Amino acid sequence: MRARGGIWDRLTVTFALSFCLLVAGLSVGIVLGELRDQLGISGIVAAAHGSAFGVGMLVLGAFGSGFVGRLGRPRAFWGACATITAGLMLLCAGQVWPVTLLGSSLAGVACSMLVLLMPGIIADHHGERRGAAFAAVNGVPGLAGITFSLVVGAVIAAGGSWRWPYALITLAFAAGVLVAGRGQSIPVSVSEPVDVLPLFRRADVRVPWLHIVHAVLVEFPVGIWSVAYLKEVGGASSGAAAALGSIWGLFMFLGRMQLPRLVRRFGEHTRSLSFALCAAGTLLMWSGPGLWARVAGLTVVALGAGPLYPLAVERLYERGGADTVSLGFVTALASGAAVTVGPLMLGVLADAVGLRHALLFVPVLAALGMYTARRDMASPQPTADALASV
Repeated sequence: MRARGGIWDRLTVTFALSFCLLVAGLSVGIVLGELRDQLGISGIVAAAHGSAFGVGMLVLGAFGSGFVGRLGRPRAFWGACATITAGLMLLCAGQVWPVTLLGSSLAGVACSMLVLLMPGIIADHHGERRGAAFAAVNGVPGLAGITFSLVVGAVIAAGGSWRWPYALITLAFAAGVLVAGRGQSIPVSVSEPVDVLPLFRRADVRVPWLHIVHAVLVEFPVGIWSVAYLKEVGGASSGAAAALGSIWGLFMFLGRMQLPRLVRRFGEHTRSLSFALCAAGTLLMWSGPGLWARVAGLTVVALGAGPLYPLAVERLYERGGADTVSLGFVTALASGAAVTVGPLMLGVLADAVGLRHALLFVPVLAALGMYTARRDMASPQPTADALASV
């Protein structure tokens, strides 16, 4: 059933709250440092706690269309929400790393299902108003992420355990989804299952896909490891590191909200500028000195990283000669590849050379991004109007 009146009907509130639950599933980075200390795990095992989302995006992006078609959108949606909640309860209750890893993996795969479902559900529910609805539904979780960082950080700073606030906030979001969505009818998909893998034979899909992978490789590892970095390298206490980690979500959100204005101001140089900020910010995080210089560096990275993913996705939709459903699964495969590889790469490097020096792969990738962005300037660029609803 199509939405009537304003954007914020009950079903849209349900979608926004489900994305708050998604934030809970992806906030494991806030407690990576605590997990390493409590369970004595390596950087690779710690990074694996945040990599299931990427693996899920890869598998579901490649083969999930038929699965969702057989299961149906409503069952897939509610099943994803329930699995995120159950997985995070395992994460919070687990006292050994196989249990916490199982919990975060269940939540991560379910989060990837939610990400795949939501664009189509919102588009079918809101029709021509989908752009404004996307912006609204994606805006609320940014505030949820900040709340997670501040509340969990405050409890840790007071000498408490991260486990009970993490669990209670998750349960609150799950209850909100259940109450708001009770009796609501989720739009049923009428599209045919999509086989996206043959599309990668075409350069107009393959090259923009690589640009999305590149963008996420620059942004995501910094975000998922930021709290652990501020604690282990910056010398922040556990509580302060978790609270300061909210800077990442806040300034990423601000960067994306200002993207149309940035494109109007800088035009074809927007991508180069974003990569340059990411390189400068990570070098400041690496060099310091002290905690606050590294916090400033994280802020610069977040501002620079914010526009990268929307710009790359918009480029795929401009150039990719395929329907929007197929391109949505292509985007999922790109995100999944980067979200899987990036944090694990940083974890492996952290075990080999230490977390401080491990971060240096990000400015290298950012410098490569500046080069590819300059080569790409001759082609048509995304307009501010096209990006206003990303």
